Amino acid sequence: MTYSIVIFVTRKPTITPDEFKDYWENHHIPLLQSLTGDSFPRQHRRQYLARIERKGFGGPANKDNPPLVLRGSPEDFDFDGIAELTWDDEDTFRKFYKAIYSTEAAAKLARDEEIFLDPGKLKTVVVHEAMSTCW
Repeated sequence: MTYSIVIFVTRKPTITPDEFKDYWENHHIPLLQSLTGDSFPRQHRRQYLARIERKGFGGPANKDNPPLVLRGSPEDFDFDGIAELTWDDEDTFRKFYKAIYSTEAAAKLARDEEIFLDPGKLKTVVVHEAMSTCW
């Protein structure tokens, strides 16, 4: 059975949403791949919140670029990206987890994360297998 986690990522307030996306896609993901090798997730899917420019209407992390909220308030969505990572099984996930928390890899990832995200707001949770309905 597959094993998946979901990560909620908030960008550093000193960079724009576009800079955040560019860095995550073009620097952080390749670094993560190089550090984890064959334990890198089978799927590493990233989505970014749609934002509008509206000065002073967002939450603390995105004061001038609130998310395009259909239900709820901007403060409920004070993060910038969502990643869903899926492995073939829990054992492969554990190998990945061990790799990213080895002393050398953890230091490299921490330095890299300081460039584009707010580590104090990083949230990660294990989720069950995805269900999907197509019409």
